[in-house]
Amino acid sequence: MKLQRMAVICILGALVLLTVFYYAIDPARNVWVPKCAFHTLTGFSCPACGSQRALHALLHGRWQEALAFNWFLIVSIPYLLLMLYTRSVRSKAASRLRLIVQHPHVVQSYAIAVVGWWIVRNLP
Repeated sequence: MKLQRMAVICILGALVLLTVFYYAIDPARNVWVPKCAFHTLTGFSCPACGSQRALHALLHGRWQEALAFNWFLIVSIPYLLLMLYTRSVRSKAASRLRLIVQHPHVVQSYAIAVVGWWIVRNLP
């Protein structure tokens, strides 16, 4: 139980640090923020392209700008947070929610949506 609690604390700590980082650093204007290797090599956008800029804009309350950078990420945030919650917390509420969030059909649907987003965003 202590190891599980420590893992949750570490995950939350990492999320807080990432949030502070993306609030303070504008990825569009900072050369030290990593660029997308897939986009650099192919010229095509990956499903996550624009995510860093979208998070920065979102943390500054610029919703339209965040959606323009990567709307799929912004729409996915609740699901991704629920996935993190149900994978890291052991409680009755998390167990009930886990049955839905981690159901194979839901996970497969999300994976199909990611691939669909990848294709659609690269159409001319």
